[in-house]
Amino acid sequence: MEFRVLGPVEVWSGGSQLHFARRQQRVLLGILALEANQLVTGDRLIDLLWGERPPARARAVVQTRLSEVRAILDLAERPDPPASLETVSGGYVLRTAPEQVDARRFRDMFSGWRDCGSEVESRMLLRSALALWRGPVLGGWLPPDTQAILSQGLEAMRLTATEDLFDIELRLGNHRQVVDEVVELVSQHPTRERLIGQMMRALAAAGRGPEALQSFDRWRRWLRDELGTDPSSEIQAIHLAVLRGADNQVAEGDSRAAVATAQPPPHAGGDPPSSSAGFQLSTPRNLPADIADFSGRESEVAAVEQVVLGPGDGARIAVISGPAGVGKTALSIHVAHRLVGSFPDGQLYVNLHGMDSSRPLDSFEVLGRFLRTLGVDGLHLPADLDERVDLYRGLLADRRILLLLDNAADDDQLLPLIPGGASCGVIVTSRARLGPTLGARGLALEVMEAQDAVALLSRLAGPRAVLDEMSTASLIRRCAYLPLAIRIVGAKLAAKPHWTVDKLVRMLDDERIRLDQLSHGHLDVRASIALSYQGLSPAARTLLCRLGDIDLPEVSVWLATALLATTAERTDELLEQLIDAQLMDFAGRSASGQPRYRLHDLVRLFARERASLEARPEELSAARARAYGATLDVIERLIHALYGGLSLTVRGATQRWKVDETLVGTSTTELLEWFDVERSTIVSVVDRVAREGLSETAWDLACAASPLFPLRGQYDDWQRVLDMAGESAQKGNDARGQAAVSYRMGMLALDRQEFDRADEYLHRARGLFEAVEDTHGAASVDAYLAMVMRFQSRPDAALDRYSLALAGLREADDPGGVAFVLRGMSQACMDLGDEEQATAYLTESLEIYETLGCPPMGRGQALFWQGMLLLRSGRHEQGAPLFDQVLTITTLLKDRNGQAQALRGLGICHHRTGDMAQARAALDEALRLVQQPRPSIVEAFIRRTIAELFGDSG
Repeated sequence: MEFRVLGPVEVWSGGSQLHFARRQQRVLLGILALEANQLVTGDRLIDLLWGERPPARARAVVQTRLSEVRAILDLAERPDPPASLETVSGGYVLRTAPEQVDARRFRDMFSGWRDCGSEVESRMLLRSALALWRGPVLGGWLPPDTQAILSQGLEAMRLTATEDLFDIELRLGNHRQVVDEVVELVSQHPTRERLIGQMMRALAAAGRGPEALQSFDRWRRWLRDELGTDPSSEIQAIHLAVLRGADNQVAEGDSRAAVATAQPPPHAGGDPPSSSAGFQLSTPRNLPADIADFSGRESEVAAVEQVVLGPGDGARIAVISGPAGVGKTALSIHVAHRLVGSFPDGQLYVNLHGMDSSRPLDSFEVLGRFLRTLGVDGLHLPADLDERVDLYRGLLADRRILLLLDNAADDDQLLPLIPGGASCGVIVTSRARLGPTLGARGLALEVMEAQDAVALLSRLAGPRAVLDEMSTASLIRRCAYLPLAIRIVGAKLAAKPHWTVDKLVRMLDDERIRLDQLSHGHLDVRASIALSYQGLSPAARTLLCRLGDIDLPEVSVWLATALLATTAERTDELLEQLIDAQLMDFAGRSASGQPRYRLHDLVRLFARERASLEARPEELSAARARAYGATLDVIERLIHALYGGLSLTVRGATQRWKVDETLVGTSTTELLEWFDVERSTIVSVVDRVAREGLSETAWDLACAASPLFPLRGQYDDWQRVLDMAGESAQKGNDARGQAAVSYRMGMLALDRQEFDRADEYLHRARGLFEAVEDTHGAASVDAYLAMVMRFQSRPDAALDRYSLALAGLREADDPGGVAFVLRGMSQACMDLGDEEQATAYLTESLEIYETLGCPPMGRGQALFWQGMLLLRSGRHEQGAPLFDQVLTITTLLKDRNGQAQALRGLGICHHRTGDMAQARAALDEALRLVQQPRPSIVEAFIRRTIAELFGDSG
């Protein structure tokens, strides 16, 4: 018996189609076939058929229709293999061989085409898989929301299979046969850039280049008008190749090859190969620590685990909802830790700030975090949400990864974060009841059961807290069985061993005015927090208020010390008071061992309220200013350690506040670890400053930190801080701030290989710097304008611009900037073939770096290019030690691209000395370090070097 659901529902047996008179019969059978051999409850069938408004006799209708279906199946000829519809414990199961359902056959064929022996076989298999489709899943007979739940994954797979087929057809030279198919599909799916690229390649190869250009122009205008964005660099590269008349080249390779053709790496001739094969996915392990004193909730734990570990064709999603303080996050973290063994490929966690922040995290930002955690370099993160979703789901396909999405706002925020396959599990927490449009199972978390509340109190305060059952019951009733409130009174009893439970009950009774509302909701939590707040010392209250006022997700001792303008020792004592009162959590330690702390979201709200009521505005403003100045102080220490000074940096007048060295470290490695830990704090501080209207401090922070973000591939964060600072400078009519932000925007565009955009930003910055008579700013911009010219293969123009920058930087006494420019001039001379002058410039650059204390970033880059110069002149024996030094420096800095380039240089040296094994090992390791699911310039360099030396591309 064969079940067909990829179109109108049909059942065939013995060569004949079975007749089902009613549409509900066909739809119900189709749903069961999509989940063949799995239990589908009656409640779920009702939800899928009627949504939130089922008829009064919905359950009876379902039972009747499925009884009719069962009768029809039983009357059919005895099928081989057999199929049956069974009623099982409140639900229904369609028992059949999996391959008898066309949706399952399609999935198997789609997942298996890459294993075929040839592209011709792959094409035939994909064509056969797509031929199973006769229309929308289940004929499109369900309401739109239900249709999306049941068919989204299959429809997405169908579209991807079609794109895979088109790629194969184009590689086989069948562009004329498929061009009209591609054009038609593009009209139905204009947001699929892969299809757009395939259409342009097919049209160009079929001799319809003008049509390809016209189609691109229409699509680009539509993209800008409808979505407010521009085509990706890959599509623009294909467009450029068509303009150049490289039709065959565009048709034979994919879009990544077109990128390599249209945009060669700087300082190199020829077209670099491009491939992402071999990308190594990282194993994420970023769950928060488990709750050590977690108690009760056995049934809720079992319910969540049953959903996440249960069967299903898509990701298994459990949504835990409930009021503030009821313990949603604690339960989800506890369950996630219990499930670690079931998801060996890793666990991803994010706090979405859906209900407790003025700016819930958007899906685009979260996907960027997740992709970086999975090993994708920040420079290669797609700039489009749909592309990020495609990459994310592709990387998670067939991997067993658990996602914990804490504090979600709504289904729209969640949808892009849900994996596409059935191998992953998802746990969501929210104060709202979410998930029906995602196919999720909900768990409404209520206040604790009495016995669970007693167990929690016992674990917090010890057995003495539960010796007197009546007193314990009275105490828990006054806490309204709310976990947060119970934790607070438990902490009081633990901290005050001479107190009895009766004493605490009487204290709560004395505060009846505040505690008579101790039930569900926010007021309950405020009253509970107030009990602990009143027990703090005045200094600890001041700290809590200032932490609430600055409103950062996490803090370290260095920042809290700045808020109080006191010593680290005193700050540490006050932080411990907050921990003892259960008003602050220990969030872990940084890599350098410094403790980090976190305010519970509701405690942070309470602290913000108390600050507005109890603190003078000028005191809060002064405290924030010190925190901003402390952040700038440490950022500039790190820049100085990396580059030997604040070279090419435009500084604002923000007052710096010196941070105790013992709190952040003194070495380059320690300061880099500080940045790794505090990067999100820096972003939050810029956000806070911009919202406060302090435009100069906003751009001062954003621009000072700009050289640090690309070190770790954090391009999204870099873009975000510059956007916030730029908007603030514009609102404040701060011309110098606008110039500084445009300058850094140019740097960012340059790193992204967006040369035209970089040129536009940098010219705007230079004009603004000239208007405010900032010669150092103008000279710094000139240095990067010269770099743009060099990347555009204009070395003569670059040298002229570098000379202009050099004069300005010497006049401004910026030795690090001078060394940077001299290195750039050396590279331009190398491009022109003038190795003698290149050597002179580079030697002078290195001499300056020596006087600045050999800063690792500046000196390391200069040493690399000195090594490349030596290779050009055939002096590989002298070049090898330089590449060794660069490798040591870049390894210390955890600079993977730098390590790869150093290994490439060593590989060339080993090859020239005849040590082929060492050469290949170095180049293979270089390739491993930089491989990404999308192409990179450095990877292209390395693959081309391998091809030149060994005749393959790795």
